[in-house]
Amino acid sequence: MPQTREHWRHRLPHWEVADRPHFVTIRCTGSLPSAARARIREIHASLRLFAPASPQFATLQRQYFLTCEKYLDRGEGFAPFREAAACTVILTHWRQLTTESGWAVPHFAIMPNHVHFLLQPNVPEPAPLRATVREFKGRTARQANQVLGRTGAFWQSDWFDRWVRDESEETRIVDYIRQNPVKAGLARTWQEYPWVA
Repeated sequence: MPQTREHWRHRLPHWEVADRPHFVTIRCTGSLPSAARARIREIHASLRLFAPASPQFATLQRQYFLTCEKYLDRGEGFAPFREAAACTVILTHWRQLTTESGWAVPHFAIMPNHVHFLLQPNVPEPAPLRATVREFKGRTARQANQVLGRTGAFWQSDWFDRWVRDESEETRIVDYIRQNPVKAGLARTWQEYPWVA
């Protein structure tokens, strides 16, 4: 079993493991309708009943993710990444992560109202995942709000993350990231979409 660096819970459980990539999804505030938020609250309550390593926990975590994706792919609600300037803010920060935190972002998709990315450790002891994601959210919220000429909440308070168990899972995740704009009808192929790698 890989070494756990940190395990914590906000609304969602988070589990950072040493020397492994982590798949992260962050959605914008106001991007889900009330029915989806109600279902997510039910899943949150159920997650507390199971140990993070249990099959039931993994099943519920997957239900959470699929519930969010079903609605997020519609691009409804607050969707700042319809603007290229906001997307550029995200890309700029991901490039800075390598030198500032020891994490690289080799694969990503910037969708209208959420982002998916793979964080790959590129030094033996990268900055903690929790601090890295929080800093990403804080910096990008301020900068994106500025380029969009707005104020107020930008990101949802929590995020989804999953450490990558093996190479086959990493391959599936990279494919999922790349195909997300295609599945959402934003492009015919992932290569046509400007905000994916």
